[in-house]
Amino acid sequence: MNSIPHELALGDVLLSPLLPVISASLLATWLTTIILNKLRLSRYIMFPSLSFLAIMAVYFLLMDAYWVKI
Repeated sequence: MNSIPHELALGDVLLSPLLPVISASLLATWLTTIILNKLRLSRYIMFPSLSFLAIMAVYFLLMDAYWVKI
Protein backbone atom coordinates (compact mmCIF):
# COMPACT_ATOMS: atom_id res chain seq x y z
CA MET A 1 0.00 0.00 0.00
CA ASN A 2 1.29 3.41 -0.95
CA SER A 3 1.42 5.73 2.09
CA ILE A 4 1.69 8.94 0.05
CA PRO A 5 -1.63 10.83 0.06
CA HIS A 6 -2.82 11.81 -3.39
CA GLU A 7 -5.68 13.99 -2.25
CA LEU A 8 -7.42 14.98 0.97
CA ALA A 9 -11.18 14.52 1.24
CA LEU A 10 -13.11 17.30 2.94
CA GLY A 11 -16.69 16.16 2.64
CA ASP A 12 -17.22 15.66 -1.08
CA VAL A 13 -14.43 18.05 -2.05
CA LEU A 14 -11.01 16.65 -2.91
CA LEU A 15 -8.09 18.91 -2.05
CA SER A 16 -4.44 18.70 -2.94
CA PRO A 17 -2.18 17.80 0.02
CA LEU A 18 -0.17 20.87 -0.97
CA LEU A 19 -2.94 23.23 0.20
CA PRO A 20 -2.76 22.54 3.98
CA VAL A 21 1.05 22.50 3.90
CA ILE A 22 1.22 25.88 2.17
CA SER A 23 -1.42 27.31 4.51
CA ALA A 24 0.32 26.03 7.64
CA SER A 25 3.73 27.22 6.46
CA LEU A 26 2.29 30.66 5.67
CA LEU A 27 0.73 30.86 9.14
CA ALA A 28 3.96 29.70 10.81
CA THR A 29 5.95 32.27 8.83
CA TRP A 30 3.59 35.06 9.87
CA LEU A 31 3.96 34.02 13.50
CA THR A 32 7.73 33.92 13.12
CA THR A 33 7.83 37.41 11.64
CA ILE A 34 5.58 38.71 14.43
CA ILE A 35 7.97 37.24 17.01
CA LEU A 36 10.98 38.69 15.18
CA ASN A 37 9.30 42.11 15.12
CA LYS A 38 8.43 41.94 18.84
CA LEU A 39 12.00 41.00 19.72
CA ARG A 40 13.30 43.70 17.35
CA LEU A 41 15.44 41.17 15.50
CA SER A 42 13.92 42.04 12.15
CA ARG A 43 15.99 45.22 11.97
CA TYR A 44 19.03 43.05 11.17
CA ILE A 45 17.36 41.61 8.06
CA MET A 46 18.33 43.43 4.89
CA PHE A 47 15.60 42.12 2.54
CA PRO A 48 12.44 41.39 4.58
CA SER A 49 10.33 40.09 1.70
CA LEU A 50 13.05 37.71 0.54
CA SER A 51 13.65 36.48 4.06
CA PHE A 52 9.88 35.94 4.45
CA LEU A 53 9.93 33.68 1.39
CA ALA A 54 13.03 31.86 2.65
CA ILE A 55 11.48 31.21 6.06
CA MET A 56 8.31 30.01 4.38
CA ALA A 57 10.32 27.65 2.17
CA VAL A 58 12.08 26.22 5.23
CA TYR A 59 8.75 25.63 6.99
CA PHE A 60 7.33 24.13 3.80
CA LEU A 61 10.23 21.69 3.46
CA LEU A 62 10.10 20.70 7.12
CA MET A 63 6.36 20.09 7.02
CA ASP A 64 6.74 18.18 3.78
CA ALA A 65 9.51 15.99 5.22
CA TYR A 66 7.92 15.24 8.59
CA TRP A 67 4.17 15.77 8.31
CA VAL A 68 2.43 15.18 4.97
CA LYS A 69 5.22 13.80 2.75
CA ILE A 70 3.91 15.03 -0.60
